[in-house]
Amino acid sequence: MAVTNDVVKILAKKSGQPPFRARAYLKGATDIIGECLAEGDKVELPGFGEFKLLRLPARKVQTNLNGKKQNITLSATTTPDFTVDDKLKPLVGQPTEVAEANVQQNFRTGSLQNRASDVQFIELTGKTIPKEILAQIPEVLARKYQAVPFALEGKTLFVGMTDPENEEAFSALRKASGKIVKPFITTQDDVNHILDQYTSLQSDLNELVESSEELETVDEKKEEAEKKDDEEITETSPAAKIVASLLKRSVREKASDIHIEPLEEEVQVRFRVDGVLRKVLTLPKQVQAGIVSRVKILSNMKIDETRLPQDGRIQIMLDGDKVDFRISTLPTVNGEKVVARVLMHSKGVMSFEDQGIQGRNLASINDNVKKAHGMILVTGPTGSGKSTTLYAIINKIKSDDINIITMEDPVEYRMPQVNQSQVNAKIDFTFASGLRSILRQDPDVVMVGEIRDRETADIAINAALTGHIVLSTLHTNDSGGAIPRLLDMGIEPFLITSSLNAVVGQRLCRKICDKCRQEAPVKPEDVETVKTEIDALPEPEKSTAKKSNKFYAGKGCDACGNSGYTGRIGIYEILNMSEPIKQLTLKHASTSEIMNLAKQEGLITMKQDGILKAFQGLTTIEEVWRVARD
Repeated sequence: MAVTNDVVKILAKKSGQPPFRARAYLKGATDIIGECLAEGDKVELPGFGEFKLLRLPARKVQTNLNGKKQNITLSATTTPDFTVDDKLKPLVGQPTEVAEANVQQNFRTGSLQNRASDVQFIELTGKTIPKEILAQIPEVLARKYQAVPFALEGKTLFVGMTDPENEEAFSALRKASGKIVKPFITTQDDVNHILDQYTSLQSDLNELVESSEELETVDEKKEEAEKKDDEEITETSPAAKIVASLLKRSVREKASDIHIEPLEEEVQVRFRVDGVLRKVLTLPKQVQAGIVSRVKILSNMKIDETRLPQDGRIQIMLDGDKVDFRISTLPTVNGEKVVARVLMHSKGVMSFEDQGIQGRNLASINDNVKKAHGMILVTGPTGSGKSTTLYAIINKIKSDDINIITMEDPVEYRMPQVNQSQVNAKIDFTFASGLRSILRQDPDVVMVGEIRDRETADIAINAALTGHIVLSTLHTNDSGGAIPRLLDMGIEPFLITSSLNAVVGQRLCRKICDKCRQEAPVKPEDVETVKTEIDALPEPEKSTAKKSNKFYAGKGCDACGNSGYTGRIGIYEILNMSEPIKQLTLKHASTSEIMNLAKQEGLITMKQDGILKAFQGLTTIEEVWRVARD
């Protein structure tokens, strides 16, 4: 109110009008702006600023409120947003309400659902914080209390925290900065994003390389191995620090894999993020031997064995969470290549809806998980999210009155109320031998990580026939290919028809970044393909799709690394074992015959599901073609 009165006084003075008329003019202007915003238009006033409407959907985020990891829900909000013109900024004062308004125009804020807390949520994804603001809180304190400064207005320091109700942290930050601290709640990922800005990975690694006066050569490494003197590679060596930096950064950038690749004149490091490899940095050739040896030591491999592939595992604690890295080395002409699969222990189990299963597919999978016995198979290539779907099924059906046992390679998510076991080929603890033991443990639900051979398939099908629910994966191109694959393994057709309930085929598409999403035209060569797929859809999906005529794409922004994508979403097809499908199985039908009949019965293919999601603005049509086009 005080700010409004000040504006009225200034208007009256500048215009020579009485205050009541200046107030009427101001109200008229705000009404016009409000009407324009309600219609979705922007209002730009030269020399003053720009008004626009900011829409934030309801969403769930993970944070550390009250000292415990928990999911919180942010309310959906639609608020006016004002960007001050650069010429006006020096004239703006710094009262508390103005300072907060300036912060909210640059950062997305939100309110927590079902909480009495006055603390607001702040979104820091993709934001770059100036060094002078970061300097207000020392890095050691920022990491200790998981609190990062993101704005400074006068004497007010705005801080994002995973636990803004931590009085000890609040007091320490206020004392260290000498400022009035205004706390906001934010996610662990956003805190990590800002913490990473205290230092840069490439510059850090360059300094590590340069700080080593003489890096060990390959010959020296071999000599060390022969002497079995591993003590030379310590936590303070450049190689150890480089490896530690790569492991930590891969987790914070949400990479699923790390590739350390020896080239002829350098070492290339790439991360696989959202299913796509991207180059992160290059290192000089002389650090190659030290890095590979360091990885081998951490994962308990033989450092003197460079001619054969090896496998191992590294576990670290990062931000209070356990992270496993499944390590594989492979000899190449330029040296040993190292690949590490990143496995987050704390990663939550996604629901069917979160994965992207919707409509007809959602109803189908919900019906199948309610059945008392039988087998559900999930198919797709490596890295298509099959294990995530199996975990979602288990999460849906688990309860205190059933015994669930899994046999995995490896255990990727830890789930309460589930007995999880991991195969170990070194001691002949395979899927087949482990499955035999599981069936002596009085299970109700059995999950087998993968059916790789006839023996495992036989045991799994017999378990499904004897009153158990069996969940597993199979490597085929689509859901219809699972049946011929089982037949090819030597399984009798009548056993398949008696035990198999459904087959889920899936792929993962990159999601469009919601911060830079915009309408995008369809390429002329894609129009006919899209039309053909829509015409083949069952009702009511066909009618809904025909009403849609817009596709979307990400323009590219800081939040998505200018890729236009953040995260991934699944596209699915679910084949139900109907009586006609069973009859085709008994006749040893081909994949195409099975799929043609399934489509007549209402199956939505992965390609069609992807097109429907492209219409919804979840992914691009190019992504659908990339993962699902024939």
